[in-house]
Amino acid sequence: MESHVKPTRHIEPMSRRHGPALSLAGAAGILVLLPLLYWLGDRGQLVLMFLLLTCLVTLVLGLLKLREPVYSFSLSEDNLHFHHRIGGWSLHWSNIVRIDQPRVNSGLELVPLPYVGIKIRDYDEFLPLMTPRLIVHLLTEQRPLLAMGVRFGAIDRARLHDWLIEDNHYRSAGGHHYRGLAAMLGHRMSHLRELYGYDLLVHESNLDRDTPDFVQLLRHYLAQGVGALS
Repeated sequence: MESHVKPTRHIEPMSRRHGPALSLAGAAGILVLLPLLYWLGDRGQLVLMFLLLTCLVTLVLGLLKLREPVYSFSLSEDNLHFHHRIGGWSLHWSNIVRIDQPRVNSGLELVPLPYVGIKIRDYDEFLPLMTPRLIVHLLTEQRPLLAMGVRFGAIDRARLHDWLIEDNHYRSAGGHHYRGLAAMLGHRMSHLRELYGYDLLVHESNLDRDTPDFVQLLRHYLAQGVGALS
């Protein structure tokens, strides 16, 4: 019998692109320039040092890109998976309410943010699966998003200060009580929802295409995943 199970689709992030080429170019440049620096002595030393420094920066940039996961997202029929170098998270499509690109008011205009926003239905299916290390990274990474709320007039500085010191006790809408880092993440997600309408915001550097196009891709999987349960 022919299987109709759709294969998992993996997304290679733009942030990882050109990593091998940059690393190779930087290393090759250093190998060429070091002997020249020795042979030429004081002649052209400043120029060679500048080129050597440029190659070193190129090498480091390439290596940093290679540290990123090969895939940032995996899209299956049942779940949305996000991969990070220190962990990852997973959401069942049925636990996602909405996916879109967040926007903020700037005067009379709505300004799109360079993020994909995901609104979650039930925190209790998400928070218990998060590792402490990844939570710490998310709390740190998302601090500028809270500060952005002050910039666009969504909150004042006093409230921002309160939000940055997250409470380590949190009770979800389902009545579950969380402590420690999981509680802090629960509060942070609630604050992001209040500011932008979404609990999780993923930067566009993790995508493989323009943000609106990636939103449409996720919505397609979301519709199929929810439809399969109907």
